[in-house]
Amino acid sequence: MKSKLYFEAFSNDKDKLIEILNKTFEEVSKFKNFQIIDKKIADPITRDIKTPDGKTINVWSSYLEIYADFKDFDSLIDFVLFYTPSRIDIEDIKEMKIITKDKEIKYNKEQINLLLNRIPQAINTKISALLSIYLAQIKKNSKGPDNQSLTNLKIK
Repeated sequence: MKSKLYFEAFSNDKDKLIEILNKTFEEVSKFKNFQIIDKKIADPITRDIKTPDGKTINVWSSYLEIYADFKDFDSLIDFVLFYTPSRIDIEDIKEMKIITKDKEIKYNKEQINLLLNRIPQAINTKISALLSIYLAQIKKNSKGPDNQSLTNLKIK
């Protein structure tokens, strides 16, 4: 089952961005039930964004694109749940049928892609909500002159 998988990333450090995407590829390539056909990291682009505290910061964005052949649909689902790519496009499928005791349900390629793309979106939404709560608690619990802006936090 041939699919294109995309992993998006952004950073205020261009070199760190490329490093993160390369590490993502290293981790993803350990998955057993697929074969990587091709890999591409897009050239980073830069833009200025406004932060919640009114500052403007310069960030870089890029993505990793992996073209892969999965052993079966179960392997693709396992991959999506474990690695949560930003986007999934199945290429070589026409239709999928689900047969219940009462009827047969057919999904075309576009419907399957939409369904698969909802999984990582839901996971990322939950993680973002948890991270926002965590960062708000850190900011609330930090007092005094050492209280650094959340936009200045660095991941080492």
